[in-house]
Amino acid sequence: MALTTDIDELSAIGAKAQAYADWFQLPLKDRTWRGNSGDFMGSGVGSSLDFQDHRTYLPGDDPRHINWQAYARTGNYSMKLYREEVRPLIEIILDVSDSHFFDPEKSKRTLELFYFCHYATLGAAASTSIYLVKGNQQLRITPEAIFTHQWVTQAAELAATESSVMPNLNPLPFRAQSLRILISDLLFSANPEILIRELTRSKSGAIILCPFLQSEANPAWEGNYEFIDSESATKHDHRVDRGLLKKYLSAYQRHFETWKKMSLKYGLPLARVPAETGFETALQLEAIPSGAIKMG
Repeated sequence: MALTTDIDELSAIGAKAQAYADWFQLPLKDRTWRGNSGDFMGSGVGSSLDFQDHRTYLPGDDPRHINWQAYARTGNYSMKLYREEVRPLIEIILDVSDSHFFDPEKSKRTLELFYFCHYATLGAAASTSIYLVKGNQQLRITPEAIFTHQWVTQAAELAATESSVMPNLNPLPFRAQSLRILISDLLFSANPEILIRELTRSKSGAIILCPFLQSEANPAWEGNYEFIDSESATKHDHRVDRGLLKKYLSAYQRHFETWKKMSLKYGLPLARVPAETGFETALQLEAIPSGAIKMG
């Protein structure tokens, strides 16, 4: 099953995701930002009405911020400092590898997470860049393409890739000190540290939201099966016995344990989000406990 291009279906998913953005939020208030004027705490001194502190006057300071009442009492010049208010810098990266869309439930959960992140950043008046990645291919899309759902047509034009290829984030023009949100099932074999280093380069933070199926995590395979590679569509016949299933489960568990360990090393939340439950329930598993998502 490929990524849907049904506008009615996408509109329904987008509308629900927009409602979710009223109930849940991205952890934007947990960071100190630099950027254009906005509503979030900055790392410098600004000119909002929220008084923050005071310090001794230095040559070159703006005289409009001199505390004249303190000067009248002490004869010393001091400066009023106000909280700087800035717009968060957000980069949303959606992995559009075919493994996300072969199953209707996983496809829907992937799309819900994508639209939710879009509307959550929109509601926060963040400066947001949005990218699609598929193996070594990258594509920047506009907010208009999301509102009209034309981005799925652009995604469908990206060439097929091998299932083991990790998304290449290196060419993306990330901004320094931004927050990068990667939506990916992480089902590729490369060293997680390579991708995490790209996500966190230029002193930036990151969040990984990982949609998954219970049938991937804990399949009930036994007997003869025809497996289809979701990326290449090639078919492979295998007989699955208990020994092979045990090896699969062990490898799957080790894979995500490695991802979790590396995420902890770099201080970023990685939240796996199941596809078979409601969106609100799915976030309770790891997304909210890890701090990847906040209650509204």
